Amino acid sequence: MRWSRHFLGLPLHPMLVHFPLVLWLCVPVLDGLALWHPASIWWELALAATAIGVVAGVFALITGLMEYIHLSETGSNDVRLAARHGVRTTLVWCVMAVKWLVASLAETGPGLILVCWLIDALACGLLLQGAFFGTKITYDGYRS
Repeated sequence: MRWSRHFLGLPLHPMLVHFPLVLWLCVPVLDGLALWHPASIWWELALAATAIGVVAGVFALITGLMEYIHLSETGSNDVRLAARHGVRTTLVWCVMAVKWLVASLAETGPGLILVCWLIDALACGLLLQGAFFGTKITYDGYRS
């Protein structure tokens, strides 16, 4: 049995990627606020946004893999671009999942928050690259 890549006639992957994307782009801001203002609410919000992004990212990754398999089967020219997109976004998911696990278990302090902020900034750079490749795949077909 094949899973549908669509819901109500709309492709699932482009619908689902916005949740981890937005959450993870907010995390460096929240970590920065936790560094600047040591109230634990900012750190807790950053951890929550990271965690929710990781959970939502699982569904985005699964549907993205389904789209990649479909592109591979159809012999589309977008397979290489999709691979670039998938490698970057999967790497971001892995980094954020490990960061969430370590940050949840470690003792909170300015050093940990600074390291997390640096990791978030690097992950967001990769995430934006992945998003760029994903939008090229999605919207280049509409230019004709």
